[in-house]
Amino acid sequence: MATPKETLWVLDPHTAAKHEILGLYLAAWFPILSTGHSRIVYIDGFCGPGRYKGGEPGSPLVAIKAALNHRKTMRDELVFWFIDERQDRIDHLKSELAILDVPDHFKILPELERFHEKFGAMMDYIDGGGKTLAPTFAFIDPFGFSGIPFELIERLLGIEECEVFITFMADSINRFLEHPDDKVVEHIFDAFGTDEAISVAKGGGDRVVKLRQLYQSKLEKVAKYVRYFEMRDRQDRPQYYLFFASNHVRGHLKMKEAMWRVDPKGEFRFSDATNPNQMVLFETDTTSTLIKQMRSAFDKVEVVTCLQLRQFVESETAFLDKHMKAALKQEEARGRIAVEELKTDGKKRRANTFPDGVRLRFMEA
Repeated sequence: MATPKETLWVLDPHTAAKHEILGLYLAAWFPILSTGHSRIVYIDGFCGPGRYKGGEPGSPLVAIKAALNHRKTMRDELVFWFIDERQDRIDHLKSELAILDVPDHFKILPELERFHEKFGAMMDYIDGGGKTLAPTFAFIDPFGFSGIPFELIERLLGIEECEVFITFMADSINRFLEHPDDKVVEHIFDAFGTDEAISVAKGGGDRVVKLRQLYQSKLEKVAKYVRYFEMRDRQDRPQYYLFFASNHVRGHLKMKEAMWRVDPKGEFRFSDATNPNQMVLFETDTTSTLIKQMRSAFDKVEVVTCLQLRQFVESETAFLDKHMKAALKQEEARGRIAVEELKTDGKKRRANTFPDGVRLRFMEA
């Protein structure tokens, strides 16, 4: 999508899906983080006007709505920090915010500024004063690839309870890799924090995939859990990626749950290929793919518990516990796994169930 010039613009299907994922995840994130913390922070780095031409809510309103749905369970301070560099959009956002009925502990801060400058200044202030940043979720959603220096993302993820959800415009970067303007090249360098991206233009193969792999590898060095979703256009070509990075297994799990709940219909298609050896298209049968992954991970283990399988599935694959249990049920029906009748606690296992204490062996396929 081209960068819109007007204050409000038409909501495209990809963005609608992105916002659905965001809302679903925040509906889980706000209650989880508000327990045990006196303050949590939501940052929207390229917030826009808060509303689309057709009246649909933008990301700031999506985030506030998710929090309002849990206002009764959240009593401590919740900070919403909305940043945009265009005065007309900040003005429109303020008009949208002015009509909302929010509790006093919701602190809403719309600011006219460039994201990387404002956020960088905040990080400098925290680091310089020896202060600690409250648990933070940063939604970084630019139209292009300027103003998102990897150095800032790395600093944020260096704080244990901070997470990022980033729109990574790989196709756009690919088209500008050989641009003669040094400023454009500098933006690409900043986005990756390395000049390796520029060298992609000199090699063969799929440049978009290589750019995605490079960005993924950078995130994996600073976060324990990294997952991305691919947004494809009508010609089935990768357009951009949604990257999520976190240091908490529960956050990773909740993001996967949100992504799986979004129906991949219409003018977009999601695919999850965080593992370069797998491609999960949500329109296809997922069972065979997951079975292959579990067999590959535990092919040298004589007996494995469902707890071990679940931890692997939730942490290392695109799938969820429900997918694992469906796959195991199918494999047992086909006689391809041998399941022990007694669980690790000595109690008998109910047929067709796979709780954590169940032990099994993978048979020859």
